[in-house]
Amino acid sequence: MKEKLKQIQEHLQNAPALLANKKVAAGFDGFVDSIVKVVNYKSDDAGTVFFRTISEFGGYISGKSGSGFSLESEELVQKLGGNMPIMANALAGMGAGVDCVGAFGVPTVAPAFAGMHANCNLHSFTNPGFTTAMEFADGKIMLAQMTDLNHSNWNTIKQTIGLERLREIFTSANLICLVNWSELDHSNNIWQGLLNDVLADKAIQQDQQFFFDLSDCSKRRAEAISSAIKLIEQFGTHGKVTLSLNRNEANILYKTFFNDTPTADLQATGNKLFTRLNIDTLIIHNSKISVAWDSDGIYVNEPVFIAEPKISTGAGDNFNAGYCMGKLLGLDAEASLIMANAISNIYINTGESPGIEALSAYFSA
Repeated sequence: MKEKLKQIQEHLQNAPALLANKKVAAGFDGFVDSIVKVVNYKSDDAGTVFFRTISEFGGYISGKSGSGFSLESEELVQKLGGNMPIMANALAGMGAGVDCVGAFGVPTVAPAFAGMHANCNLHSFTNPGFTTAMEFADGKIMLAQMTDLNHSNWNTIKQTIGLERLREIFTSANLICLVNWSELDHSNNIWQGLLNDVLADKAIQQDQQFFFDLSDCSKRRAEAISSAIKLIEQFGTHGKVTLSLNRNEANILYKTFFNDTPTADLQATGNKLFTRLNIDTLIIHNSKISVAWDSDGIYVNEPVFIAEPKISTGAGDNFNAGYCMGKLLGLDAEASLIMANAISNIYINTGESPGIEALSAYFSA
């Protein structure tokens, strides 16, 4: 571990020079997030008391079965949202230049995205969705309104942004991040279009990196999930592919491929999935453990447990940004996994994605 931390510190010292010639392309979602706490009760003595855990909130709702009831929420902040914008913003804040192809608003960019880092170049093809994120100490509940996103497909993107511009963006990128597959109805169509119209004519660039995150695919059919995995594997003919999953997503893939319920052993689940998947790197992570698999081995890192997170929405996106930053800086999977957990921890504690200076201070502490 000490050797890996030393490697990370050395690479962070050289980060500005290393990132100067790196390009990132990311797609394809975009949301405005309203982060809220849900009110449990109010009293003169205690003031406003919020539901602390999802189980407490769930018990309250179950107890209201058979009757109508209302809930009050208190908005903490309204901010840019969506897996891609949050991840891209985190990468940009660390010094990477990111071309973001997503749902930021048409004909003008929505105000929520005006604060995105200057290193982000926005290419918008439709209006953003809207998410109410109810945060609890043990997790969050996301209520999404998709607006125009569910009607947008590859043709929408081509017609709005232009095929030649899309080719410039994606073929010149060192890293391509395709995330939040589950929430876009036409994700498979978009990915297939990217393969057929943009990458098919590109000479194989062995050092090009592809990073995928399915997001919570509980509502998607097994056939659609299997099709998505086949597409991810096709991207492997154009470079190195990494798939990042949380525990829930890993369980869904396990059931899809093996028609069985996985055990509580995360590493056993990952072992079978990595053997089944034709990809270069698999990551499975939750709040207690992160594991990565590649051809050289299996790597385990445990994040610092944070009992009272300042914010949890976006923690996984910052984890993904941290891993991708590690790969952009030339770190191996093990060191990149450590970087991923560090950036996620800083974000959860502070509510902000760290820059290189803050990240260096974290590893020097």
